[in-house]
Amino acid sequence: MDVKALAIDVDGVITKLESAWKYIHEKLNLLDKAKINAELFYKKKISYKKWAELDVALWKGISKEDFYNLLKEVEIRKGCAEFFSFLKENNIKIFAISGGLTLLLEILSEKLHFDRYVANDIIFENGIINGKFKINVSPKNKGLILARFLKEFNIKSSQCIGIGDSEFDIPMLKYCGYKIAFNPKKIELIRISNEVIFSDTFYELFERFKKLLGFS
Repeated sequence: MDVKALAIDVDGVITKLESAWKYIHEKLNLLDKAKINAELFYKKKISYKKWAELDVALWKGISKEDFYNLLKEVEIRKGCAEFFSFLKENNIKIFAISGGLTLLLEILSEKLHFDRYVANDIIFENGIINGKFKINVSPKNKGLILARFLKEFNIKSSQCIGIGDSEFDIPMLKYCGYKIAFNPKKIELIRISNEVIFSDTFYELFERFKKLLGFS
């Protein structure tokens, strides 16, 4: 397969944690309040934007330094660093597209060297979370974001492999020539994927990727 790019989700794929949002709520002992917001969204009583606003409001007053230090503790899966080094060695572009937090992707990119990344922005005022928020990635626009990156680098959809774990990744994977469901949470994702991998590490994914590129 002629592979020029990888489009990949972050929370639950690159990282062990299911959600950066949930992780922060847990660290700040806000999970019970956050669950109420999540239930309202999944019952379709509030929009995704409103859900994000309610969650970020819970963090108001937290310093950027404390927030950054919490996110620095987030672990990536074993084999992930080696996998991304392999991609770089083979001139494969890495596009990380996440419904999580931009600050986490900034931290991860220092280690993994994404070519492009996009997530959602917490707004800081004088080094403090002011309770405001900028949505860059929603449940519906991951595909449009990937299309923009592919156009920027003159890469065809057929030359892009996509990796995701949730139904929110489906719009992104539809723009990929080969789709991998990694520890999928929903049957809908499995149905549109070329293959499914269940693993706590990136080793199996790494080996599969090398075969797709014709290395073994």
